Amino acid sequence: MNICKIALLLIVTLLLASNVNADSIRCGTHVIQDGELENIPTLKEVIQKCGQPSSREGQTLYYKEKGKRLDFDSEGRLMAIHDIETD
Repeated sequence: MNICKIALLLIVTLLLASNVNADSIRCGTHVIQDGELENIPTLKEVIQKCGQPSSREGQTLYYKEKGKRLDFDSEGRLMAIHDIETD
C-alpha cells in the first residue's frame, strides 16, 4: 500500500471511531444515539422503538433495565443520553 492509501484508511477509521463515542441505547434492532446533527430522534420515535420507559419525568425518559436516561428538549428532540445506576 502506498502512503496515501494508508493515510486515507487511518482517517476513515478515526472518523468511524469518533461516532462510537456518542452515548447510545439499543432497543431490539434499533440503536439510538445522541449527538446526531441530522435525523435527531424525537420522544415519540424513541417510545415507538424502545417501548414505554420505566418512568418519565416531563421531558426525561428512564429505561432502568437498560441503565439509561434520555433527555429531550421542549420540542421533543433527543438532546442527551446518560448512563444511570441500576438496582
